[in-house]
Amino acid sequence: MATALEAAELLLLKAAWMEDQHSHFEKNSAMAKMFASDAAMNAAIEGVQILGGYGYCKEYPMERHMRDAKITQIYEGTNEIMRLVIARNLLKKR
Repeated sequence: MATALEAAELLLLKAAWMEDQHSHFEKNSAMAKMFASDAAMNAAIEGVQILGGYGYCKEYPMERHMRDAKITQIYEGTNEIMRLVIARNLLKKR
């Protein structure tokens, strides 16, 4: 989980740096959003797995973390759309 978090942060920083340089950053921002939201969801799933049944109880914060992680995969463009954006940008270069 820590490795995925570090990789997500580096993807985000690269996309932000590219924007600061006035470079084309659409692909990189889509990659950062998709990877970070998938990493958050995977970490939430692992957290629920570790806690077992308590992971689903509203009395524990893990339940909210799971919902919050899932919504990051949906809003501001679903991860499926992010994959299309990445593919479109990769195919443009050929």
